[in-house]
Amino acid sequence: MCSFKPHQHHAILPHLAKRSLLSLCIGSALWASTGFAQDTSAPDATDSPRALEHIVVTAEKVAGSVQDTGMVVSSYAAEDLLAGGVDDIGGIVALTPNVQLLDATGGGVPVVFVRGVGLADFRVNNSPAAAFYVDDVYKPSVAMMASSFFDLERIEVLKGPQGGLYGRNANAGALQVISAKANLYGTEGYLDLGVGRFGKTELEGAVNVLLSDDMAVRFSGRRVISDATYMRSIQDGTSQHHGAEDQWASRAQLYWEPSTDLDLTLKISTGADRSETTLLRSIGLWEGGDADGDGFADGALSGQVCAALLAGQRDDSQCATITGQTNSELGLNGPFDTASAPINQLNNEWLAATLTVNYQVNHDTTVSSITHIESFDHARPTDWDAVAGVYQDFYYRTDISSFSQEVRLAYDAQNWRFFGGVNFAKDSLDEDTKVFGDLGLIPMGFGHHRVNQAYAQDVQAFAVFGRVNYPLSEQLELITELRYTNEEKSFAGQTYLVNPVGGTGAEEPVLLVDATQPDARFDDISGKLTLNYKLNRDVLTYASLSRGFKSGGFPGGLVLDSSGAEEYDSETITAYEVGFKSDLLERRLRVNAAAFYYDYRNLQGSARVPAVGGVTLDRFQNIGDAEVYGFDAELTYLLTDDWLLQASVGHAEGEITDSLASQLSPLTGEEFSLQGHELNYKPDFSANVSVRRDYELANGYSGHVELGYDWRSKQNFTYLGNLAEQTIFSEDSYGLLNLQVRVQHRNSPWQFSAFVTNLTDQRYRTNARADDLGGAFEIYGAPRIWGVKANYQF
Repeated sequence: MCSFKPHQHHAILPHLAKRSLLSLCIGSALWASTGFAQDTSAPDATDSPRALEHIVVTAEKVAGSVQDTGMVVSSYAAEDLLAGGVDDIGGIVALTPNVQLLDATGGGVPVVFVRGVGLADFRVNNSPAAAFYVDDVYKPSVAMMASSFFDLERIEVLKGPQGGLYGRNANAGALQVISAKANLYGTEGYLDLGVGRFGKTELEGAVNVLLSDDMAVRFSGRRVISDATYMRSIQDGTSQHHGAEDQWASRAQLYWEPSTDLDLTLKISTGADRSETTLLRSIGLWEGGDADGDGFADGALSGQVCAALLAGQRDDSQCATITGQTNSELGLNGPFDTASAPINQLNNEWLAATLTVNYQVNHDTTVSSITHIESFDHARPTDWDAVAGVYQDFYYRTDISSFSQEVRLAYDAQNWRFFGGVNFAKDSLDEDTKVFGDLGLIPMGFGHHRVNQAYAQDVQAFAVFGRVNYPLSEQLELITELRYTNEEKSFAGQTYLVNPVGGTGAEEPVLLVDATQPDARFDDISGKLTLNYKLNRDVLTYASLSRGFKSGGFPGGLVLDSSGAEEYDSETITAYEVGFKSDLLERRLRVNAAAFYYDYRNLQGSARVPAVGGVTLDRFQNIGDAEVYGFDAELTYLLTDDWLLQASVGHAEGEITDSLASQLSPLTGEEFSLQGHELNYKPDFSANVSVRRDYELANGYSGHVELGYDWRSKQNFTYLGNLAEQTIFSEDSYGLLNLQVRVQHRNSPWQFSAFVTNLTDQRYRTNARADDLGGAFEIYGAPRIWGVKANYQF
């Protein structure tokens, strides 16, 4: 519950006015960075017409209205996310056009694409192209993005390169998770209980307690459990449901304000996630049969692609999986039936501490320090072959430790502002991955039943950055951002063969390759130049030129020769963007739009290359240059005091324009150039539309009903070389209908809500790809999911 108490210094901008704090508290909208409420600027707010709010964001590291921010920012308030059952990155992505999610193996390594730019890799030693921040702390691994959200203030999605303030690995944009802060307002908090489909139970809550006039603590936590869900593993005629959730997280904050010039916040967070993840579903590729009984399809050995696929049709009764059996013969009748062994599961644990210090030197100058240390243990068994029998079962285990220190200076003069600082970070990652294969190409190609890969990667990064806001006139403002980044990486690893075919199991491991590489260094200067022009109080136009970069590194995939771990270089984007933001019709209509063009150099991605033992693997590398262009647009219209219409659309075209890299077809083996191919995981168009109806009931009750539609156009999951690949590795357009209902009493601290996602039970796929050893798999999105919640504020 929002309480408006005496001013507490903001962690970033101590001079934030009480009116801005009020806006932060009431600024909430589920679908975009907008909301609607009584316009309190009128003398009598009770009788005045409702108007769209100005939402306060910190996308530019200082608090400001989203309508005065010269970039595309979507902001989502905690109250609406909680009531709508949105508790992870996937839920945020579904609300945001031109943003796409890839979770390549079904769970645990979410990767975000923004405007067609993202990390087409699920290796945990790689950093996302869309930087992920929690309370101004950067998360260096995609595995650290899988945690659920709780006790939030808001979440912000920034589109476009953020190379100035956010720095390395913000080539696509940035996602900011802003937690609710401990405060000196007294005892307050909430408790939220939810139940839903498949026996899901959620309990979330927080309490803020005032210890003294200058000290407070805030405790918050979340617990989620469920039964097995819609996935079903079919093995030898028996079936077992899969997908049970089991996660918890907690956070403790101590806030101390010993003087009006100094405040300190110590935050400690911990948690674990042992949820079962999505099972992969096999795709038939080959002519059927297993004549020699070795458990390997005859068509896969001879390269005979299923005739139906070659004709551009998918036929699960004719096309065989790697086992030689079709999906129909395996008993897979529905999209959530799979022959995978039910081993897919997360085993994540983390512990982190952050100390934030703000010191107001004088009325104009504030110095801040953010110190963070974190330990994150990640484990994830995955049946990668998606069929019965052990062809390639991966057991990933990774220990990640990170430390970062950032010192900031904010100076606010009468006619210009400066914000800048220095950042130092150090990350260490140790991985021990085991691949088991009793059947198929692992024993055939290597003469062993197990491949072990172990490596250690260390990263040390330093950056200095600054931003200056300078008004050229009353209407025109120039904003400059500049950042220098130095990053050094080391990689040492080995691949071993274990348990030879026909052996006793007691043999010593055989070293296949020592993949240790020379240390690598990546330097870059990135930044942004923006011109903001205010036509009037309600209309902003802007133009920006920015440069972002994602640092290079070392592939973390299975390494079968030393070249497989060789360094790849940084990628960069030079971005051009123009846009406008407007509030019209006495702030009842909001129209925002932006157009962009990216010059994308040294694009990082996976290309298929020949490897050892006849096995073909994807290797992460620089695959060439590309161009990306498109637009973002959103409209919010308060039709009446009770009806709100919101619509947003994104368009992104992306193509590799210059490339020497080639790809080998996983089906036909033919080689084709990547030049001219469309970028992956990028619908050309995506859109969100929602209609909300607020209502007043008898006896003091009120509430709202909201209906939303999320639509994505056709997209490719890989680079396509022929008609057969196009048939199985691309997904047609689809749309999801979502519903939310909320009710409360004006004199009660209780609020009740219900939601349904995918109301029409639409079937759609989120990924499909080859598995590198003769098979292929696909992942279907969730069916209809419902939940009800009760929220108590105090």
